[in-house]
Amino acid sequence: MRVLKVTKYSPILHELRASWGVLQAGKYLLSESMQNRTPADDLFAYQSAVAEIGRIERKLEILYDEIQAVELLHQAAILTGNYEDMSSRKRSNDNSSLN
Repeated sequence: MRVLKVTKYSPILHELRASWGVLQAGKYLLSESMQNRTPADDLFAYQSAVAEIGRIERKLEILYDEIQAVELLHQAAILTGNYEDMSSRKRSNDNSSLN
């Protein structure tokens, strides 16, 4: 049985990872849409898409650093015992918050 340790950083970590995935998907889709284009087709649209990919890559780098920092905080909370063990908790509608 897998032990699920939830800290106050768990929801934040989940949101950051979800945002990471959405940005990765957006970057992929934008790159795919540009694959069949040439700068001669529509130079302004091409340059705008290239600039947007650059902005997405910078945001991904920033988000990656933030994910790493929150993961370290999460692990520190687990090491200090500041977590809730979800494996022993009933799977009912128990919505207690961690603070």
